[in-house]
Amino acid sequence: MNKVLTVAIPSYNVEQYLRASLDSYCCEPIDERLEVLIVDDGSTDATAAIALEYVQRFPSLFSLVSKDNGGHGSAVNAGIDFATGRYFRVIDGDDRICSANIPALLDALETCTDDLVIDVKREVTFSTGESQRFDLPANLPRGESVPFEDICLRTDIESSFQIHTLSMRTDFLRERAVKLLEHTFYVDYELVVKVSAWADTVRFLDLEVCNYYVGNIAQSVSPANYVRRWDDHDRVCSELLAFATRTPLGAVRKRFVESRVDLLVNTHYNIALIFDEDRERGLERARWFKDFLTRDYPAFEKRSRMRYYQARILHRLGFDAEKLDRLMGRSAS
Repeated sequence: MNKVLTVAIPSYNVEQYLRASLDSYCCEPIDERLEVLIVDDGSTDATAAIALEYVQRFPSLFSLVSKDNGGHGSAVNAGIDFATGRYFRVIDGDDRICSANIPALLDALETCTDDLVIDVKREVTFSTGESQRFDLPANLPRGESVPFEDICLRTDIESSFQIHTLSMRTDFLRERAVKLLEHTFYVDYELVVKVSAWADTVRFLDLEVCNYYVGNIAQSVSPANYVRRWDDHDRVCSELLAFATRTPLGAVRKRFVESRVDLLVNTHYNIALIFDEDRERGLERARWFKDFLTRDYPAFEKRSRMRYYQARILHRLGFDAEKLDRLMGRSAS
């Protein structure tokens, strides 16, 4: 049977989580329309051995791609290269799929021709098991093809366009030669921005698919790891600033991409001025980044200037990530 969906699972030293992740795909009877590619990114623990065990138990469902370590982006790139499904998505090795909704997702994708399909995620806290579902906006069309330009500038859908909610037509990815930065964290954002910029149509499904686990201190999105991986975040910023500036796009798509890169720029300032406990280093990094924008991307510098000075004030007042969360009314993961 032809595969409808390929799920790539980038996996690096996830032996602690991988069994629970792979078990979530093994609902009986096994749906032959699903392909799961476990991409072992040069792990040094038992990740590959666990993956091989599942390949042997469920050969029609799982495949193992073993490669030298190249980072999350290289694992996604390999997944795109090896995928046989009409649609492609990424779910990390420490996250899980909602088993009960696999058939409904495959049913929806089987006759779909849209470039992107957006569904619903649930965030689950590692330590407590508490979870929160993130629904689609109430007045968004469900289950029908929508021109991307008709909805892309709506501010209420920003949180819906994430790696955890996104299935992409595989041929569309290959036609656009989508390749992510390698040896770099935070490339999920790069993927979402680039594929969204090129999409003609999108479909929204009121269907919970990915259970995204948060609160793991090893996650790249923890404040401490944002600081430690400043250079990685800086590379993604530079890549998307260049993409937004040099890629020929119509006016609506250009505004969409610029708005997404503006958010990334604001986060970069927050990492330097608020997340970094070394206040002098953070201030130096923020000043350097502002000078870089002024020189090479003045339009982005102008739009982010207010955020820069706001972050400078919070920096001077001693705000850190926890205090910023409280100020913004967010609960820390």
